[in-house]
Amino acid sequence: MLDAKIENAEELSRKIRKTFAEFPNWKKSENSLRELRKKVTFAIFGETDDLDRVTAMVEELFMLLEKADKI
Repeated sequence: MLDAKIENAEELSRKIRKTFAEFPNWKKSENSLRELRKKVTFAIFGETDDLDRVTAMVEELFMLLEKADKI
């Protein structure tokens, strides 16, 4: 979030971390993953109203998490 120059980046990161805690099975459940992505998207959208930017940030976040999971 800091790299994306989002205002309130630390607060947003804490909110997103809490959202991940709400969906501990997101890696195993399509429904949980879908709900998690939706909540993360709305959290970021609360800080910037540029939908293309929000979409790119969500995609990058989950792509990085997927790569980290394979290591």
